[in-house]
Amino acid sequence: MNRILIVEDEAIVSLDIQNRLQRLGYEVVGIADTGLEALELARDEQPDIVLMDIHIYGDIDGIETSRLIRKEIDVPVVFLTANSDKNTIQRAQETGPFAYVIKPFKDTELNSTIEIALHRHKLEKELETRVQERTAELARVNDQLRREVAESQRIARVNAELEQQLRQSQRMEGLGQLAGGIAHDFNNMLTIIKGYSELVLGSIDQSGPLYDDVNMVREAAERATALTSKLLTFGRRQPLDITTFEINTTIRSALDMLRPLLGETVRVETELHPDPLFIHTDASLFDQVIINLSVNARDAMPAGGQINISTAIHSVQTEQINRFINLPPGAYALMSIRDTGIGMSEEILNRIFEPFYTTKNTGKGTGLGLAMVYSIVRQSGGQIDVHSAPDKGTNFDVYLPLADDQEATVAQEEPVPSTAQAVSQGTVLLAEDEQVVRDLTARILTDVGFDVLSADGGHQAVALAQQHEGPIDLLLTDVVMADINGCELARQISQRIPSIPVVFMSGHSRASLAQYGVQQEEFAFLQKPFSPQNLIDIVNEALSKRL
Repeated sequence: MNRILIVEDEAIVSLDIQNRLQRLGYEVVGIADTGLEALELARDEQPDIVLMDIHIYGDIDGIETSRLIRKEIDVPVVFLTANSDKNTIQRAQETGPFAYVIKPFKDTELNSTIEIALHRHKLEKELETRVQERTAELARVNDQLRREVAESQRIARVNAELEQQLRQSQRMEGLGQLAGGIAHDFNNMLTIIKGYSELVLGSIDQSGPLYDDVNMVREAAERATALTSKLLTFGRRQPLDITTFEINTTIRSALDMLRPLLGETVRVETELHPDPLFIHTDASLFDQVIINLSVNARDAMPAGGQINISTAIHSVQTEQINRFINLPPGAYALMSIRDTGIGMSEEILNRIFEPFYTTKNTGKGTGLGLAMVYSIVRQSGGQIDVHSAPDKGTNFDVYLPLADDQEATVAQEEPVPSTAQAVSQGTVLLAEDEQVVRDLTARILTDVGFDVLSADGGHQAVALAQQHEGPIDLLLTDVVMADINGCELARQISQRIPSIPVVFMSGHSRASLAQYGVQQEEFAFLQKPFSPQNLIDIVNEALSKRL
């Protein structure tokens, strides 16, 4: 049970927070209403996390108290505040908080914020320990290697590059775990937004005044879905959606969005190859590569300047190697993005693609943009190079293997969602521990004629199956739940109802579910966020296979 220290000077508020936390299963180790009292309690109780009101009684406010606590004790701090003005947030950011919760807040918001903060703190500690252990191990190995291969300068350089790649791989692994967890939680929220917006769209007149407004909400959910997909891809938890497309056309389309994003002081010029250049990668993520590199160029030109985007065919006859690339012979589409900005030193260049590394001021950059570009390009079978010097600007070169234009993918227009209709009926046992997602799913199924037995977890689902006197035609279950996971639930239900169809749903990707014992060839899978039509289609498909 995680132990929490509450710092809040309003007695009625602190009591309410204490009651909420206890209902959520946390232990409250103390309540402080001043900064000095909070410091003393933190030293004595060593809590797992601190919930800190920014404005409290005493000579020091919550922000200063947080700084002092973090200086003495390695504990995550979550700020609670009703005041979100820019100056306050900026001061708070300087203390390195793990999250903010704006009052008033719901239990689910408080719970998810605490869990994410605890998870992030745990990952950072594990990552720090692993990096230290592996760095020490590498140092020992390197000493031995340098003695054995001192005569070969080339081998020493290769060894240094391998060390760099190993450290980056470790940091990317930790970041991937964090990104995957966040994306999973967002996908639950997007399921709710997307599902209810499509239900509303299916029930109102398309010519009515609300239709366009609700459709904008749905479209925003679709864009957010693409964003969470990128988070999963960044952690390599989700395969790329590979298509073949023409790079020049994609760049021209991206310019319409880029120009207002870059601002009036930045001029964008293009010099695109006259012939079509086809590449084979994820089109949505390639857009992200263009945007990230262009925004990075903009930030390097605070007084304004020029960005040049060019494409060319790059032929490699013999292996091309430097500190960033190792291009085998072949034909490549080369996209170059060059700026007239402040440039970079050798020290910065050596770390340019490391996750979390940034030269920007606190609050101005996360250090993830170029790391994500590197990850996307490498997963696409390509490589990225960079050239820069102080006051000489920066040039990024992205090499992607040329593809055959006959493989080009024709984009299909996504149909406007309509009210889903079931082709068969029956009783569905639904297990989902997120109440709003569970209620939405049950409503969609009920509206089209299914009987739904709703359970808030695996244990309740087993109990409902035992109590239900009639037949149960299908099990629809979330994979990751608080009590037992969906795979174990499916096993227990199948013992009672042999050959029952099972549909798993999750905010994680299908490929990542093997860790929970779910084998891909054995189940139907519904990716969150899903639309009502997606849900009905996969349920009916699973039922039809049983007939």
